[in-house]
Amino acid sequence: MNLDVKNSNAPVSGPAPTPDPYKIPLSTAKEWINNWLDFDLQKAKIQPSEMKAFAIRRQDLQDLWSLSEDANWVRMYIGLELLDTGVYQPHLLMVNAIGPENVSAITRLKIKDLINYDPDTLQDQYVNDFSKVCPPFCDPDSDLNS
Repeated sequence: MNLDVKNSNAPVSGPAPTPDPYKIPLSTAKEWINNWLDFDLQKAKIQPSEMKAFAIRRQDLQDLWSLSEDANWVRMYIGLELLDTGVYQPHLLMVNAIGPENVSAITRLKIKDLINYDPDTLQDQYVNDFSKVCPPFCDPDSDLNS
């Protein structure tokens, strides 16, 4: 996958760049989000206790902000990845967004996702998946984890 959205047709010399492990294709994000929206708790192979929280590194959030100078919001979506084992793995998918600073009932719909925002092209769209789900990434000493 060519992550250089400014000139995705530019010839590439040397070895192919390693794909960013924190970026997933937009189509995968849609699939995972739909898995969450269509989730049937009666048939589930996941329990609510398996998705208590998400841990996100500071650097990952800073990297997210650096993707778009215009962004003044971050929108987070819940997604479920269906693993080969038939078990769902939770994810917190993040995209930059832009909208009014002060949100009211009238302006709340004006916050727009900036998926792979680039004013010149929208090729190679991706969504950021920085999250580490708790469990297993939990703080055993936290009052919120008891």
